[in-house]
Amino acid sequence: MEANGLFGRPWKIAGRFDTFEAADKKRNQLSSNKNLQVKVKKQLKGFVVKTRSTLVEPQKEERLSRKKQRKEKTSDR
Repeated sequence: MEANGLFGRPWKIAGRFDTFEAADKKRNQLSSNKNLQVKVKKQLKGFVVKTRSTLVEPQKEERLSRKKQRKEKTSDR
């Protein structure tokens, strides 16, 4: 089963607001972009609007450290 490609991706803060109405207004403004996820989070002092891109870059193949490369070579023999 494949995991969601957005899982674990960081959110960026688009703004901080004192009232939910102001934060919701900003969220509605930003949500017109289809390649952007937007949410409003309640914090101790006010509200925060957070965004992240829904476009997922292809994952790069991880390089093995030299130690692991040597270990794999010896285990193939």
